Amino acid sequence: MNKKMKFTTTIVFKLVISIMVLCFCNTLKLRAQDKPNILFICTDQQHPSISGFRGNPVVKTPNLDALAADGMHFTRTYVSSPVCGPSRAAYMYGKHVFQIKNWYNAKAWPEEEVTWASRVTNSGYYTAHFGKMDSPGLYGKLGFTEEWHSAKRPVRVVNGADVRFLPDRPRQAKGHLTVKTFRLEDYKTPKYEVGKNGQYGRDRPTTDWALRFLKERKDDDKPWMLHVGLLMPHWPFTLPQKYYDMYADVDIPLPHDAKFPNTDMHPALQSFQQWDGLDVPPNEEKLKKALKAYYGMITCVDDMLGELIAELKKNGMYENTYIIFTSDHGDNLGEHGMIGNKHTPMEGSVSVPLVIAGPGVKRGAKIDKPVALVDMYPTIMDMAGINYHDQNMPGKSLLPVLQGNEAAADRNIFSEWHGVGFPGAWYMLVNKKYKYVFYERNRPSLFDMEADPKELNDLALDPAYAGKLKEFETELYTILDPIKTAREARMQQGLITTDGKDLMFDKVDMP
Repeated sequence: MNKKMKFTTTIVFKLVISIMVLCFCNTLKLRAQDKPNILFICTDQQHPSISGFRGNPVVKTPNLDALAADGMHFTRTYVSSPVCGPSRAAYMYGKHVFQIKNWYNAKAWPEEEVTWASRVTNSGYYTAHFGKMDSPGLYGKLGFTEEWHSAKRPVRVVNGADVRFLPDRPRQAKGHLTVKTFRLEDYKTPKYEVGKNGQYGRDRPTTDWALRFLKERKDDDKPWMLHVGLLMPHWPFTLPQKYYDMYADVDIPLPHDAKFPNTDMHPALQSFQQWDGLDVPPNEEKLKKALKAYYGMITCVDDMLGELIAELKKNGMYENTYIIFTSDHGDNLGEHGMIGNKHTPMEGSVSVPLVIAGPGVKRGAKIDKPVALVDMYPTIMDMAGINYHDQNMPGKSLLPVLQGNEAAADRNIFSEWHGVGFPGAWYMLVNKKYKYVFYERNRPSLFDMEADPKELNDLALDPAYAGKLKEFETELYTILDPIKTAREARMQQGLITTDGKDLMFDKVDMP
C-alpha cells in the first residue's frame, strides 16, 4: 500500500470514528432530553382552598389557576404532620413521622435514610434545592447537586425536658396577626441574598436562584430536577404594599364556625384554642386585616410561580417538565375559632393544595379522593424513570392517575401529631367518606367528610357509630401502637423522667 492510499485510509477511518462518536453523543443527548424535568414547588402554611381554581371568589391566583387547568389538582391532600420540619422530612424520605422519629421542628433529620433527591441525582439528573427545607443537621447534605437555603433552623439541644411541649407553656396566636407592609421600590437587598422584609426577603432570592438555575439548564444536556421552598404565606404578615392593596377594600368574611371560645369543639381542640390564646375573642378588625394580608401573600407567591413558568416556556422546557405545586401544611384561618397556627387534624390545617402538570398529565382534571404528600416519593421515582420500591414506604405513585391509566384509589391516609399545643398526641385516618381522629387520653372524633365537609357534626358522640369507631381504631393499631409511639416521642423530648413520670400529664414542679 502506497503512502497516499495509507494516508487516505487513515483519514477515512478517523472520519468514520468521529461520525460514530458524534452519533453516539447525539443519541445520549436525545435520551437525556427525552427524560422529563421535574419542578417541585413547596410553599409554607398555605390553606388548601384559598385559590381561584378551588372556587374562592376573592383571591387572585391566575398562574396557579392556569397550572391547574393545564394539569390535575387534588382537593384532599394530607400531610404526615401539620408542621414545617416533620412534614417536609416525611415527603423527602417518603415515610411517616413515627418511622423517621422526626417528631417536631428542630429535630435532627436522620442521616441513615435516603431522600428522593439522592436517588434522582444518582440516576443522572442535575438537581438543586433553593429556599426553605427546614432540615436541621442536614443542610447541604440532602442529596441535591447544589443547595442554597434561605433559612437554617439549628438542631435543638436541651438538657432535660423540652419545655416547648408542656401544656402550661402557651403561645399566643393573636401575636401573629400584626400586619406590616413596605414598598417594593424600597426593597434594596442584593440579588440572591436574604433580605429583612419578612418572608418576602427570603422568597425573592429563592425565586431568583431558581430563575438562574432554569436559565442555565437551557443548554444543558442533562435532565434536571429543582425543589423550590417558599416561606409565604406563613406569618409574619409582612408583605409588599401592592399585594395588600389588592384586598384592602375587599370584604373577606370570617370563615365557618369562627367562635372564640368554641365550646362545641372536641375537648382537645378547646384545649388547643386556649393554649393559643383564642378562648378570648381577638380584635375582629385586626383579624380581618390579617386575612387580607394572607390573601396578598398568596397572590405574591402566585406571581413568583408565574415567573418560573414563564422562564420554562421562554426556554422551551415547559412541555417536558412535570410541575408539582403544594405546601408543607395548611393554616387555621379562623375556622372553628383557630387562627395563626396549624397543628390540628382539621381540614384547614392538615390538608394542602396539590397541583401537578406535565407530560401526559390529564388537563383540567380534579381528584376528590384523598392522597398524601408521602405519595410524592414514589411519584417522583416514576417521573424520573427510576425503578425503586420500598415496602416500608406507605406512599403510592400518583403517575398512573395523573396520566389517566388508573383511577384514584379510596384509601386511608394517615397523619400524626407529637408537638405543641395539645395534651398528648393525636392520630388521624381519613378516607373519602370519613375522618377519624384518635386523641391520647381523650375520646375520638369522627366526621362524615361527604355530608359534613366543614367538620361541624362529630359523629363519635352518636352511639350508632360505635362500630365505625372500633373499625378505625383497629386499623390504626395495624399501623402503630398510638400510646407506645406517643411515649417514645415524649421520651426523646425529655418529657418522661428517669423515675417514669410523664410531664405531659403528671403534675411535676418545673422551672
